[in-house]
Amino acid sequence: MLGSSGNASGSWVNRLIFLNVIMFLLQIIFEKYQITKLIQVDGVVYSQPMSIMTYYLGLTPANVVSEGYVWQIFSYMFLHSTHSFMHIFFNMYALLLFGSPVEHLWGGKRFLKYYLFTGVGAGIVIFIINLVAGGVSSHIPTIGASGAVFGLLLAFGLLFPEAELLMFFFIPMKAKYLVFLYGFIEMYMLITSGSSSSVSHVGHLGGLFFGIIYFVIMRKNLIKFKVKQVKARTTREHKVREENYIRNKFEKNERLFDILMKIRDKGIDAISDDEYQFIRELDIMAEHNGKICHNLEINANDRSVVENESFDICAIEELRKYL
Repeated sequence: MLGSSGNASGSWVNRLIFLNVIMFLLQIIFEKYQITKLIQVDGVVYSQPMSIMTYYLGLTPANVVSEGYVWQIFSYMFLHSTHSFMHIFFNMYALLLFGSPVEHLWGGKRFLKYYLFTGVGAGIVIFIINLVAGGVSSHIPTIGASGAVFGLLLAFGLLFPEAELLMFFFIPMKAKYLVFLYGFIEMYMLITSGSSSSVSHVGHLGGLFFGIIYFVIMRKNLIKFKVKQVKARTTREHKVREENYIRNKFEKNERLFDILMKIRDKGIDAISDDEYQFIRELDIMAEHNGKICHNLEINANDRSVVENESFDICAIEELRKYL
């Protein structure tokens, strides 16, 4: 069963890989179209050339603020470095490796929402951290699907914790440990390399962070859903008990009515031992409940009287004359 993702060719993992590859080819085609931007940092003017696609679609915090390119927080995850084929290769390999089982389990729609949530979340983290850092950092474009991929790594580790993977292609390790290890490595690299690294460790940690947020929200929603289930079940059970009580009381009153009419017509000797025991038990119960008969008139021509709240008490009062 492939969930809502359908067959393999229609999976969102394959569509995302296809989209990234198409964007990568377009980047190569438009690589020659460059935009040179002059940026001033601490009184020094720098010349920053970049391809037209990276300029408009890569995540550059300064451009988001000054030019209003807010879509870059989303679009950056579909671009990759054209100077290193391994950048897109490893990201797409990880997308296939971790994304396929997650999509298979969740279905296509939920998988896609999670992928975009962690990817955009990582973009928000990159934007905020680099903008706050200021200087050159806010003018450097970030591209790549790594943020969303690290979000998928977290999802895979939480959903398939006992699955064994080969770290660096030769070290076997369970998925639940791999997530913590990569998180630690990224944190260490961020601290030691600072802003000098060409790898966006901030984006990787941002993907993990928003993945955690997603699972926390999902857990809270699951708890709320279970609470609602319990409430609904309790309400349903209460309603069933109430309906059973009403039905049983009606059936009891019907039997009591028949016995009373039989005694009126033929006397106390006309009833069976079971019927006698039945009215004796009702008589004992009536003595303890403290209810009073409201002068209800009981006659054979009005059987609907059994639905009256006081019927059983009034019937027992009359039957005591014969007991």
